[in-house]
Amino acid sequence: MEIIPVAELKIGMFIVEPDCPWTDFPFALQGFIISSPDQVDLFRQKCRFVQIDRTRSLNEHYAAPKSRLDRPLKSAPLVQKPAEEEQSAARRRPLFSAEQVERQQRRRRFLDFLHGQEGDAHVQSLSRELSYVEPRYDALLQSLQKTFQHVTAEKHFDFANVREGVRDVAGSLQRNPDAVMWLLRLKSLDDYSFDHAMDVTVHALLLGGHIGWRGQRLLELGIAGLLQDVGKTQVPPELLAKTDALNDEERHLIQSHVASSLEILMQQVNLPAEVLQIVSRHHERWDGSGYPQGLALEKIGLAAEIAGLVDSFCAMLRNKPYRDAIGHQQALEELFKLRDRQFNPVLMEQFVQCVGLYPVGTLVELNSGDVGVVIQQNRVQRSRPRILLMLDADKVPVRSYQVIDLRDPERTSVRIVRALPNDAYGLSAHDYYLG
Repeated sequence: MEIIPVAELKIGMFIVEPDCPWTDFPFALQGFIISSPDQVDLFRQKCRFVQIDRTRSLNEHYAAPKSRLDRPLKSAPLVQKPAEEEQSAARRRPLFSAEQVERQQRRRRFLDFLHGQEGDAHVQSLSRELSYVEPRYDALLQSLQKTFQHVTAEKHFDFANVREGVRDVAGSLQRNPDAVMWLLRLKSLDDYSFDHAMDVTVHALLLGGHIGWRGQRLLELGIAGLLQDVGKTQVPPELLAKTDALNDEERHLIQSHVASSLEILMQQVNLPAEVLQIVSRHHERWDGSGYPQGLALEKIGLAAEIAGLVDSFCAMLRNKPYRDAIGHQQALEELFKLRDRQFNPVLMEQFVQCVGLYPVGTLVELNSGDVGVVIQQNRVQRSRPRILLMLDADKVPVRSYQVIDLRDPERTSVRIVRALPNDAYGLSAHDYYLG
């Protein structure tokens, strides 16, 4: 750390602490990289000295951390990889294991099954949209993975690819949302960081489109959803994997991922300011109980409210170290209880209408005891969708594709009892609905 007079403050320096209260400033975070002349002027107006961290500064203001000289030196091998190469090799891992390759093949067969479904115009539209958006969705998924790899290696990432990928997904959601929701289920990388980022992006775009957003505003919302947790790459993995309750220091460290995300994203060229604002506020809550600033009500901003709501919803649907996943319906019920407290009540109601009771890909249990996955919604009677069976009444796997339509007159006595987590009854062990 270094204390300098504000007269020496430059763009690119990382501010740790001014000699006056942070509350004198309008900034979203306490601790960030100076990025504009206006910020420099503001510090010069309000204080005399600032503490900076050159290890987190940019360009000519950067200085590498000092090495620790109190450790005994070890003899080095005759041939030694550069430190950067060793770190990069340690961080790299194959995209798919042998088991995941098999899962991808089975997912491919299921997509082919969806394409081959004959029926009404909606099914045909679904097949056409799947054909169009699948390669574009794959490209976005690859861009996301590269982004996380580059961030971990402290390199710049290709923002243009991310932006175009989000644009493609947003357009597809407007034409046929079921196609993207299927890909969200079937293209999982079985890695929480990537899968959660894609979940949040798709649901944020879905809700934004539902309330009438279009164009640049919707695009920025989707980009923010994809990148808002990129700063978690800077949090120790063992802390993210902790199952016990966090102490105050650990909680503060995890919450610092917001500042880390902003620090990373502010280094990207042409990143819209609105994206940064959404990222900085997606953990704020309607009643002021969120972080980092404790903003409340309309001060949060609708885009950040959307990002925070879908982030909470999507996190509930996946297993985390400290709790198991819950089903779609239960997640909605838990969030709905928090309306007018943590979440905007009007926005919460719009979200429930947007995602519906049983969106495609939802695992459900029937009153017969059978378990299946929703493969097509009923736009008129939302509680009676089209379902692909996976387990019979004895919870034995159904090995062939068996589809039932709850709209059929002969199915009037059959109804859905509840929505289930995606891994209910051990289905994750053999990848349900993949044949």
